[in-house]
Amino acid sequence: MRPDVNVECDTDIQKRSYLLWSPVPIFMPLRHRILALALLAAPSQWVAGTGQEPADREATESTATRLREKGWWPTRGDAARNEFIGTQACADCHKEQVLKQLQTPMAHAAWKASETEVLRSKALISQSTPPFKTEITRDRKGSTYTAARGGEAMSGQILWSMGDDTMGQTFVVQAGGTLYESQLSYFRAIDGLDLTPGHTHAPPRALEQAFGVAQSTETAQQCFGCHTTASSVRGKFDESKATPGITCEACHGPGATHVEAMQDKRDDAGRGAMLDPRTFGPVKLADFCGACHRTPLDVAAEKDFLPVNIRFQPYRLAKSRCWTRPDRRITCVACHDPHEDLQKGAKFYDGKCLACHTSGTTGAGHDSPVPASADSLPVCRVSTHDCVSCHMPKYIVPQMHGSFTDHDIRIVRPGDQYPL
Repeated sequence: MRPDVNVECDTDIQKRSYLLWSPVPIFMPLRHRILALALLAAPSQWVAGTGQEPADREATESTATRLREKGWWPTRGDAARNEFIGTQACADCHKEQVLKQLQTPMAHAAWKASETEVLRSKALISQSTPPFKTEITRDRKGSTYTAARGGEAMSGQILWSMGDDTMGQTFVVQAGGTLYESQLSYFRAIDGLDLTPGHTHAPPRALEQAFGVAQSTETAQQCFGCHTTASSVRGKFDESKATPGITCEACHGPGATHVEAMQDKRDDAGRGAMLDPRTFGPVKLADFCGACHRTPLDVAAEKDFLPVNIRFQPYRLAKSRCWTRPDRRITCVACHDPHEDLQKGAKFYDGKCLACHTSGTTGAGHDSPVPASADSLPVCRVSTHDCVSCHMPKYIVPQMHGSFTDHDIRIVRPGDQYPL
């Protein structure tokens, strides 16, 4: 499973693109199977990619474990409906943050079918994968997803589109009272349908397989928990009452108690009613984002060690050499403000790298050991600009018709294998 390195790294331009490829089906090498088993058996103090415990003994946990802890955690679904108060109430005091957050991909992580641009703009979307043909049609009642073979067909109403459409969208379809994840997703790069990421590449044999994957209540809760707000209350899932996208309350918790306390001038009680990730250490911060973007132990539990795991940034970050001793200067929020749109220019991140790499010496070179207790690390001997273009390369994922930045921060040389 090695990337095809098809662009050289030039120290002036420092722009790389890699192609993640592997035969289908993908077979995991023995050493990776052994690694997966080792991760599953590892104690909770394990720090991904190092085999060491962090300096402050902060333990990475699975999302399932975090959800059993007291207090709010993203994707939790046990609050009552009336505990949620809505984004507008947040905007009364936090207007600037709310307005910026509403423009982020997270705020658009899910759309109702009636509001999905590609469904509204196209009367027909079709894809033929013999012997099956898939069509998405639109009429006054909404959008219908149909898989057909010969004279038989299976149809359902599209209720939701998952994804902000930067890369593509997967459809949640209701058929016979069951929710399905569509077998085919829409990808903007090809302006058409292709296999939904995570679905098997093996040709479907049955019509239902060509239609999609039936979702259990638990799976649907997990999916909607990361794409919508308040889809589950008091442990009961109800997609019809979900708020599209990730809002303030999806991350910080239901806000009714907070708003009431702040209005009554009970500031301490009000602040205590909301989850404030700023109080977390670096490992818990990564687990916080990993509730949806996958923690190291979430990936290990799913044995998801295929190249498409590049999508799981907290897991990839935890593999980094930088993460040997977790540091708040390289957590997710150190580089990405969740209340603002993603910064895409490489130069923006130079300051983030140089927050740690400020030492005047370059050390013994790229391969010099990182001091275990250093607050200041050597500056790269090659360059101090466009750091991420060499140390966090983008990989093209053909299955997803797009590219992802690898958050496993490291020295990358032409010919290196993609580190699972």
